[in-house]
Amino acid sequence: MVEHRSPKPRVVGSSPSAPASLEPADTPNLTLAIHVGAHKTATSHLQHGFSKARGILRQKGIAYFGPELLRGKLRLPRLAGKPTDPPEALLAALHRNRMCKLVLSEENILGTTRADLVARDAQFYPTAHARLERLLQALGCTNVTLYLSIRAPLAFLTSAHGQQQNAGRFDPMDKYLAGITPDALRWSELAGRLAAVPGVARVVVWRFEDYPAIALPVFDDMLGRGRRFDLPERKRLVGTSARALDHARSVLADDPARDVTEVIREARAAYPKSDAFPGPTPFDPDALSADLVRYDEDCARLAAMAQVTFLQTEPLQDATQGAKPA
Repeated sequence: MVEHRSPKPRVVGSSPSAPASLEPADTPNLTLAIHVGAHKTATSHLQHGFSKARGILRQKGIAYFGPELLRGKLRLPRLAGKPTDPPEALLAALHRNRMCKLVLSEENILGTTRADLVARDAQFYPTAHARLERLLQALGCTNVTLYLSIRAPLAFLTSAHGQQQNAGRFDPMDKYLAGITPDALRWSELAGRLAAVPGVARVVVWRFEDYPAIALPVFDDMLGRGRRFDLPERKRLVGTSARALDHARSVLADDPARDVTEVIREARAAYPKSDAFPGPTPFDPDALSADLVRYDEDCARLAAMAQVTFLQTEPLQDATQGAKPA
């Protein structure tokens, strides 16, 4: 167990980390950290901070590879369907930086916010373990630390569904949840599957609800002490109101040739999310309250898991004590 003295956030449920190697044993090892998201947990803000600090981090011996590279010129291998050729450009870049601490960040390693990929039955990201295993095989990694941020399940599903709607996929929430059992979803189940992937040594987890206060211990664990950087100001991201979504659906139904992004932008401007135009509320208050109780219990399970380092800003509530490892 590793703890930060009060008032610094504590770290619980830790297990030793080890460097990851992409090269034969007679060459220097590569230390690899992979930040896998999840979606809708301030992942983009963290990635934005890494990108802005890329030069500073490089001076401190950190080489950062984010979505702008991993979806572009250093594209990851295909993680589902028919395998592709090895990611030669990415492998070459990792080897060029082999004397650095290597950090990769890409939430789509887990899947996407599409309904069948974000959750299925009682599992978050049902194909995440298979996708991760394919990635580690392609990279030749045998010892990796994963970094995973989590969020209260019903709030997570609401936000994930909103992202799909903002992209013009207007399935109602009941259809989005058709194959999901929301009250059975547990992040500890996902962490267990990820930890069991060959090549994974440790899974570091923190709560979205603790961000950005949790960022400094995340940096200490991911980058090493003395390698922190200042995050950019976190802009308040205002979601899309229910009225704007209804308007966009109506416009696109009348004129399917319209550009979806443009229509949604116009709808957001006409009906900005506010007290007058609230966002979608698919879950009632009782369901949300019960979800938070389950979420706290799940965090206690995570903290007790052998391969998990659970970062937190406050001690777990008494109500969560006694939870057994998943």
